[in-house]
Amino acid sequence: MRPRRLNDRVGDDPYDPAKHVWLVEHLTHQILKFTNDGSKLVMRLGEKGVPGNDRTHFNQPTDMLFMPNGDFYVTDGYRNSRVVKFSKEGKYLMEWGKPGSGPGEFHTVHGIAIDAKRRIYVGDRENARIQIFDENGRFLDQWRNIPHPYFLYMSEDQHLWVGDGLVHKILKFDLNGNLLYSWGTFGRMPGFLWGPHQLSVDRAGNLYVANAQGNNVAKFRPKKNADPAKLIGQPFVLPAERR
Repeated sequence: MRPRRLNDRVGDDPYDPAKHVWLVEHLTHQILKFTNDGSKLVMRLGEKGVPGNDRTHFNQPTDMLFMPNGDFYVTDGYRNSRVVKFSKEGKYLMEWGKPGSGPGEFHTVHGIAIDAKRRIYVGDRENARIQIFDENGRFLDQWRNIPHPYFLYMSEDQHLWVGDGLVHKILKFDLNGNLLYSWGTFGRMPGFLWGPHQLSVDRAGNLYVANAQGNNVAKFRPKKNADPAKLIGQPFVLPAERR
């Protein structure tokens, strides 16, 4: 697999026992699915180097969200203004969104997460807000005055953590949109943040932050006896659906 840029989004489907690796390739307008070792491409959505706004093309997609039944959502993204839903097999199912600043409209769709009530949170970056929808794209609510939401991370304890690219901090919100805590110092020095673009927490509780403008990945280890309310917990995963 080719080296990736920090502004490509890499992830996996938490419901997939084979742990395929997914790459959101925004500059080539593609979503790529690889085997876990990266040796084989098993799915490609979008046409390489060809931007578009239809069922088979993207225009600089930014992120993905996986559902227990294998369906997934793509935020599309830097140039388009929509969220697109696909089946496990990559079949187009639906979409919502258009350019603008009203409910259900977007200006740079950047980041997506889901809570235990299956509400979907979408970062509407240039509109400085987070919008909330049901699974079918019905508008439910919005949180305004989020300076520049880059990445959304739902923790197991049902708090939304936001990597913000204007204040260069990690922000913690309750699910009513109240800011509870923030941390981060701007810069390139070790432990500083510059455009926190992606967050990940391993099973030991270590936090990894991809700094897009800082061009680095920072690892943070929890301090002994740290206040749990100030630590980013394990990622929330929707329970598997009953068959």
